[in-house]
Amino acid sequence: MGCLLISLESLLSWETFSKIAGIFSIASFGLTLWVLLETRKLKAMYKLRGRGPSMIKDLVKMSASLSKYLNDYSNSLAQIAQELGKIESKLKSLEPKLSGAPKGSVKVLRSYIDQVEVNAENEEQVRRTHVEIIKVIEELKDHQKDLDWE
Repeated sequence: MGCLLISLESLLSWETFSKIAGIFSIASFGLTLWVLLETRKLKAMYKLRGRGPSMIKDLVKMSASLSKYLNDYSNSLAQIAQELGKIESKLKSLEPKLSGAPKGSVKVLRSYIDQVEVNAENEEQVRRTHVEIIKVIEELKDHQKDLDWE
């Protein structure tokens, strides 16, 4: 019994207590950081789940309008430029809600749309941009379906 009291006294010394408290303090800081990161991921995921489907529908509608205007390219230059602007704006709103590969694709597409000039000489470039928009929309649809499994 005397040995037990001596070992308890040595365990409860101020120095040992200080070391244990330091270890727990570091561990709690690490745990706090982990919770913060996981909470941010969850927040982003639910933002995308909530707004994603409607934003993707809007992008599909805008892409269909753009396709219609492309059929009469020379007479629809102003409308094509407007649709590309709307699509870029929608992608800008969607980008912060994404992560990983879809976010990178949206970022690349936004820069691609930003660089395209809608004029009579650039019809092929505008058509390629439309194809890229369709690819990204399909990627976003697949990503949205993947979220439903999580």
